[in-house]
Amino acid sequence: MKLLSDFDGVWTHPAAEAAAQGERLDAALAACAPPGREREARAWIAQARRRAAAAPARWGWWNGGRLAACGDEDPFAAHNALLHYLGAQAAADPLPAAMVEGVRARDGSLDAFGLRVHLEGVAAIEASRGPGVLPEAAAAGSELLGAGADIVVVSNSRLEKLARWFAHAGLPHVAHPDRAPGALRLRGEARKHVLDPASPRPFELDGCAFDVARPHYEAILREEAPDAVVGDVVSLDLALPLWLRRREPSWRNLRIFWLVRDYAPPRLRRALAAAAPEIEPITDGLPGVARAMA
Repeated sequence: MKLLSDFDGVWTHPAAEAAAQGERLDAALAACAPPGREREARAWIAQARRRAAAAPARWGWWNGGRLAACGDEDPFAAHNALLHYLGAQAAADPLPAAMVEGVRARDGSLDAFGLRVHLEGVAAIEASRGPGVLPEAAAAGSELLGAGADIVVVSNSRLEKLARWFAHAGLPHVAHPDRAPGALRLRGEARKHVLDPASPRPFELDGCAFDVARPHYEAILREEAPDAVVGDVVSLDLALPLWLRRREPSWRNLRIFWLVRDYAPPRLRRALAAAAPEIEPITDGLPGVARAMA
């Protein structure tokens, strides 16, 4: 049995890292405001966060002019939504325009800025707490490996982080394409968020829309041909596997596990319950996946 697994939100709970990212992001943006307007910028940012959160299917992780993930799908996505909203407002409002100008002067783009602040936030939490693989996830992973499962961790995170965090958790691992019995195989920088710029592929489930034109992730899925997939973010992890399962006979036996964390949007819970019975909701993390696969 081969399980293709996401990392953040499956092996970890990202609340602390996302909070650290948000604090740094807001402070860095406010510092780009014109002199004497930092307090005003802070208020503008807080209001922008509320407005983006009120329309998560409009504001989120923007890639190539399309939405790669909605702004409410995990704690990190809210920061992507803020940057998406900020960029859209800059053309009409001098205050966000100044913030965008300051960001671009240092980082070149909003995307590069967001990535830098994300990495800084994660590094700060790791420095203060250590790597954050959940003990119950590590135990479930060991159980699955001991039962002979082939586990491939496919993540947008960098390989160095994955290896460091799994080493800290005591889980044997190798970097793809190496293989070793009883060890996780790690595939970092998977670019699940990258959309095909020329060919959108819309996919709707009970009013919730996803774009499943994700060439890098699709190439990995087809290369690995897993028996099961597990993730916490529907747009990034699960929508494309579901689309493949519904359209190609070779994927019809694929099991799709959604880790329903405390941040899972109620609107997606309702939509998947109504329109995607193939997706198996798991409410107690990776141990629940291990039981389902036993």
